[in-house]
Amino acid sequence: MTVPILLSLAVASDVVCVVGVLLSATVYDRLHYSGATTAVAPLLLLAAVAVERGHTNPTWNAVVDAVALLFPNAALTHATARVARRRHGRADLEL
Repeated sequence: MTVPILLSLAVASDVVCVVGVLLSATVYDRLHYSGATTAVAPLLLLAAVAVERGHTNPTWNAVVDAVALLFPNAALTHATARVARRRHGRADLEL
């Protein structure tokens, strides 16, 4: 019963993110929604695999996949926001 709920939540979170990207007004809002796509759903899928398979190889593969989506996407989203900010004429970037 838990696995279908986790999978449904993963799909629902991706649907919300896609609708958010389509309806967002600014590039920064779109980046927030696109970043959530690779942060929320993979973790829910990881949880579903862990519940279904336990402590086996598919679970470890899901861990690697979730990490491979989560961390590079954070850096990519940040870099995209910096480029967008420069293109909008605001070169005063603070770290």
